[in-house]
Amino acid sequence: MPASFAAPRTLPDLLTELDGEATILAGGMTIMPLLNRGIGRADKIVSLSGIPALRGIACSGNSVRFGAMATHSEIASDPIVAEHVPILATAAAGIGDVQVRNRGTIGGVAAYGNAGADYVTALTALGARVVVVSRRGSREVAFDRFVLGLRRTDLARDEVIVAVVVPSTSGGRTAFERYFRVQGAAPTITAAAVLKPDHGRLAVGGATPTPVIVELGREFDLAATLDAVDEACADRPFGDAHNPAPYRRAMARHFATRVLQRAQEEQSC
Repeated sequence: MPASFAAPRTLPDLLTELDGEATILAGGMTIMPLLNRGIGRADKIVSLSGIPALRGIACSGNSVRFGAMATHSEIASDPIVAEHVPILATAAAGIGDVQVRNRGTIGGVAAYGNAGADYVTALTALGARVVVVSRRGSREVAFDRFVLGLRRTDLARDEVIVAVVVPSTSGGRTAFERYFRVQGAAPTITAAAVLKPDHGRLAVGGATPTPVIVELGREFDLAATLDAVDEACADRPFGDAHNPAPYRRAMARHFATRVLQRAQEEQSC
């Protein structure tokens, strides 16, 4: 049990709790299993569930702003998401089971930076930004600079994610794919492609400590792009006993091919 538990109701109240010692509790889908296995600290837990300002999904200029406590279920069914960033609705709809989707949050996934996680790959391809606050102020970080490795992010101990801002893909084409051995389990490989009229980006997660990123021009060579994915996987191999690095590397190339072909075939969203 934690030595203390706090459930602030406002952002100012939350800031008073951010002393660098708190463990932040969002939906609990990641942190609670880790704590149960003895991974992480639990001397002080601060719950975000009672702060209305951290919820909601809204358009903001040419972007969509997701409150950190927006759940996977909300993202999967929100009409704003379907219109402006449908790739995130696709990613959210396939996460875990109903319980996980109802409790898990976009901010919670971002905070743990698992390179193979559905949102991590999709947000990387989308060029998302993370908004974090502390007593020292607020800052925005590009998502591809925020995730540093497995359970490693550019989030200081006294900071908390309050929102994720995602550029709209209206007028572009997108595709997302995931592969897992067991339905509902964490994916082994994820891949996302975002093709806009003047540029694009491919992201592949799960074969390297952070997602592979390939920037794409208006016209791009598929074979050269796949070779770039293959080279990145070879340079920074990542694997485990169940899915060794060579296997992940092969799957990364396969699913990169699939999302690029699907995105090229889709009508503009």
